[in-house]
Amino acid sequence: MPLAIPVRGLLASFEEGNTRCGAMTRLTFEHVSKSFGDVDALVGLNLDIQSGEFFAVVGSSGCGKSTAMRIAGGLETPDFGDIKAEGRVITRVLPRDRGFGLVTQQNALVTNRTAAGNISLPLEIRMLHHNDISKRVTAEADQLGVGYLLDRRRNELSGGETQAVQLARALVARPRVLLLDEPLARIDTDLRLRLRNDVLRIQNEYGLTILLITADQEDAMVLADRVAVLDHGHLQQVGPPMDLYHQPVNTVVAGFFGEPPMNLLTVGVVDDGGLRYYMVGGYLVPAHHRPAERFAGGAAIIGLRPEDLRLVSADIDRSLPAVVDRIENRGSRAVVHLSADGLASADGERGIGLVASCRGFGPRLGDRVGVVIDPARLHLFDTFTGAALLHPI
Repeated sequence: MPLAIPVRGLLASFEEGNTRCGAMTRLTFEHVSKSFGDVDALVGLNLDIQSGEFFAVVGSSGCGKSTAMRIAGGLETPDFGDIKAEGRVITRVLPRDRGFGLVTQQNALVTNRTAAGNISLPLEIRMLHHNDISKRVTAEADQLGVGYLLDRRRNELSGGETQAVQLARALVARPRVLLLDEPLARIDTDLRLRLRNDVLRIQNEYGLTILLITADQEDAMVLADRVAVLDHGHLQQVGPPMDLYHQPVNTVVAGFFGEPPMNLLTVGVVDDGGLRYYMVGGYLVPAHHRPAERFAGGAAIIGLRPEDLRLVSADIDRSLPAVVDRIENRGSRAVVHLSADGLASADGERGIGLVASCRGFGPRLGDRVGVVIDPARLHLFDTFTGAALLHPI
């Protein structure tokens, strides 16, 4: 493994200056690959994170997102490829010399120090004057609303308070890039919302370049300007959150974005009198004529957003018969889990159900209902590759 080398000059704005944070930095991954034994954590990752952008990398456990963050921060060295900051290769630059701030989901505070002592650590390492350290620590804590915690020690802080102190410690050093490794995981909802608002405020006020790593698609959709989706080390799609929601490039992205996620079904494509239909259970849904042509007599994968499904009385014709298995009441809407005969998942697993998100229709557990599918709201995917072929307009 190449030895890390310090690069002076990267921290000019980090060490001195009157700005609230360091100079904004464009962060680039160029063909970055990393393996651990026989497991490929990242495969040829290319990302271009713009200066001042809030960028999120998402995916399920083991997708490679944390490896990407650790490589960006200098905690791992890629097997191949480079990391660049403002066009300069920093792959071998020591973590302390990159001028990046890091906040993780783990409690990384020093046990025998107060919150103030933990926040001041980066400034002490750079041997700033005591009075300057005290002023900057107090100012940072006040900005995040945690000034009242400065005299408390690690074991006296809640999970959310710990994350706020770690965020203050990362920001007090005026970083060029802020790396957030699932900082909102496993904390109470009210504190999660407050920290989310704090991070957004910091981003808006100071234009920091932020790289967020998260398995929570809601955090990514609320916070990020753009999102990258990883799956088994491979980049799937990059774009604004709502683009990924409305126009996922494949079934991997379609199944990740959305709460609840998209229903993905393998359905037969049949001809009837010159017209094509998707066979959803025993229910015929008009098919996209041209795209479905290649699947005639075979199978295709369709995607149905839960909010696009309409539940009606069981006796209404032209609806898919289903039974209500479970109801999740979420205030103004209900998430309804349904079972219906003859359904198969995108992977071909049979006996799966549907999930609908409903307003104004209140079925009860065990009720028989009809599911109405609007053909105009169908997504279509390739059966073999999972690639998207068509989305609703």
